[in-house]
Amino acid sequence: MATTTPFYYLCPTLSPVQLLATCFFLCIAINIALSRRRSYTKIPTQNSPVTHHGVLLDKPQIIKCNISHCRLLPKTHQFTYSYLSLGIPVKSSGSSWESYPSTTRWWLRCLLNVPAEAHLNRGIYGKTLAENVDGYLKQNGLDSSQYPYVYLVTSATFFGYSFNPASFWYLYSENRQLMHVIAEVNNTFGERRMYIFSNTEEGGKQFKQIRDKDFHVSPFSSRKGSYVLSTADPASGNIAITTTLRSSKCHPKLIARWWSIAPAIDPTALSTLDCLSLLIMWGWTVLLTFPRILIQAFLLAQVRKLQIWYRPEPRESSVARQATRSEAFLASILIRYLRFLLDSAPRRLCLSVGHGGMNQEEALYIHTPLDMRLVHDDGRSELHLRITTPQFYRQMVTYESIAGYLSYTLLHPYSENHTARSEHAESLIATIQELEAVSRYRKATERHVRFWAPLPGICWVIYSLLRSKKPSRGSYPDPGLPSARVSSKVAEISVIPREHTIEKTYLLDDFVRNHCSCLVQLQYMGASIGLQCRAWFMAVVGGE
Repeated sequence: MATTTPFYYLCPTLSPVQLLATCFFLCIAINIALSRRRSYTKIPTQNSPVTHHGVLLDKPQIIKCNISHCRLLPKTHQFTYSYLSLGIPVKSSGSSWESYPSTTRWWLRCLLNVPAEAHLNRGIYGKTLAENVDGYLKQNGLDSSQYPYVYLVTSATFFGYSFNPASFWYLYSENRQLMHVIAEVNNTFGERRMYIFSNTEEGGKQFKQIRDKDFHVSPFSSRKGSYVLSTADPASGNIAITTTLRSSKCHPKLIARWWSIAPAIDPTALSTLDCLSLLIMWGWTVLLTFPRILIQAFLLAQVRKLQIWYRPEPRESSVARQATRSEAFLASILIRYLRFLLDSAPRRLCLSVGHGGMNQEEALYIHTPLDMRLVHDDGRSELHLRITTPQFYRQMVTYESIAGYLSYTLLHPYSENHTARSEHAESLIATIQELEAVSRYRKATERHVRFWAPLPGICWVIYSLLRSKKPSRGSYPDPGLPSARVSSKVAEISVIPREHTIEKTYLLDDFVRNHCSCLVQLQYMGASIGLQCRAWFMAVVGGE
């Protein structure tokens, strides 16, 4: 008689890859089932009756919400999921909300931890949310004293973890009239863009404004188009936000809604049992936000067959992702290398370098020891380099010289590949190229004996075999906009300078090997190879 074999007896026969694939597709099936079940949930429209959920502007609250996405172009796709939100009175009645003190019960700290570095410019203006929003308003030419009431709607945290696709800041005047809405948009690469929507109408409960889009959020849409934000005033007692993404021809492509579905919860009034129940029933929604995004992206790419737009480098209007430890280390090596070049410069120079992604607001000034105020022949006393994304350091180590890499990233015809900015790019490149030529000449003429430690020497041999021999480049125009792919090779050839060398010599490698300690050499090699391996891996999903 035939017997049936239980499923758990089959599991040991599956490889780890097969087991992960099975779990992944099982999650997809569950997500599809939940999405279809929730698709019958009534999504509020402008004609839907308004339900008062007790949202207050003067106290922190936990708000149960739903989020829906309805894609209209080029193919239809819709899903809805639960979302646990927080309403935070950042500024109210002359006081500011920082965070619950350490003496607060653990379940409140678990749900209501909203650190300043998680929003806006990542805490560069202060340690509180109020200080950071005031600094951001000043940066954009607005007087923060004109908005004594600021209310933040964002994602809840779960044991310190939070993923915020978007957060909304509501700015009120002295008489509590809604004046501005700051939409803080995050993508899955850790980059951020803030859009300020200004209220042009007096009175009324509905806020509706339009802003041009210039930030990469979804791999299924380009950076072109515009956003139409329509939101109810939270002072009306509920959360109702609708964001419509329009194409460059003003056709609606995607409609995203975020609305409250239950009365707002006062966390200080919850009992221990109520808190545990809330964590069990809604805590998992915080953990599943990012996996749900990945699953929906998989469905759009593999089932709907939507065109994928690979990630462009962020513009200066965006906030770059935070640098990894390896990228921050390479940034310090770059600064030491530039100091070395300028210290041996035949003429007096000054260079300012600004870092993106490392929470540094002020630029670092590097100058020759003689005088930093001598004016160049072109009439400028300083050269400026603004590094806009940590991706700069990952690509930098694959080039033979810093001048060669700057020629690529500053002069590339497609702005999507720019990892840095400079007002006088050609002058900067010519100066660095001159200094590196002097350094290369001195290295060739100097004859000195240097004793190498055995371990770094062996590591350098292995490193030279493992390191990338091909310069790292951006994704655009191939495989970005299809119509531009034909001219990609022509653009690359015209922008990358030819370095006439008999054999490849990497000046940054030579500097580290000849002027840094053994420990720094090992750290440099590990950081470079690690970032190259990560770049190869992330290229499978469109880069990072």
